[in-house]
Amino acid sequence: MSIESGDIAIDADAIVTAPREPAHDDDHSQPGVLALLGRTLLLGNEPYAFVRDAASPGQRGFVIILTIVGLVTLAQLIGYWLGELTAPNLNSLQGLLYSALVDLPWYAQQVQQDPAFAVQFAQGHTAAWEALRVLLGYPTVTATASSIVVTALATVINWLLFALLAHWVARWYGSQARFGQTLGVLSLAYAPLLLRLVEIVPGAVTPISLIFLLMLAAKFLALKSAHGLGVAPTLVVTLAPYAIMALLVVLILLNGGAYSLQQNPYVNQAL
Repeated sequence: MSIESGDIAIDADAIVTAPREPAHDDDHSQPGVLALLGRTLLLGNEPYAFVRDAASPGQRGFVIILTIVGLVTLAQLIGYWLGELTAPNLNSLQGLLYSALVDLPWYAQQVQQDPAFAVQFAQGHTAAWEALRVLLGYPTVTATASSIVVTALATVINWLLFALLAHWVARWYGSQARFGQTLGVLSLAYAPLLLRLVEIVPGAVTPISLIFLLMLAAKFLALKSAHGLGVAPTLVVTLAPYAIMALLVVLILLNGGAYSLQQNPYVNQAL
């Protein structure tokens, strides 16, 4: 059926039956976290734009950080398990040496003088062997657990603190980006930590200097994408958090040293 009015003809059936365009769904159009991390490792600019323009870039950044930490943690756990299977067992040698030491007359004399010496000696012997395993690169529960905790906490704290300082400096340059956008894009800058996945292989280590340089380059690209500043201002925004933290550390050390000198009685007498 058509309706004619003057020179205009409208086909009513075509209006009713015309198919609708599918609605654009931002969540489905966004690449997955692993895809974004892979493109970031190739130093591409597209991942930062995807996260920057997301509905909740800060929340997406938090998910990305958790994914990075989770993958690195999984690699460390698998590496520890494989190391336990392949590394020589030192328990027998540790037990033989302990038995030889406790059979010495010196040990018996020490126990007679102080009964608590036996417990202290056993604890010290165990700690010494644990330290020896770490130095030799043997997988230990203590070293693995400490590395996992330190990596997780350091990554999250560094991400939040660096984003806060960088966003403050960028706003000083006139950026209009939201803090959530800064958080989101900077989470991708920690993708080089995934190079530590080589730790699945016992004894394999990724150079820290390589990870740091790649992260620095990724942070530059992330901040440039989020704030739209020029090359020179973006470089300042990228390096400023490191300078600010270094200055704070120097001030803390100087104040701590001055406080220690004040508590020294010889210094007080000289003053």
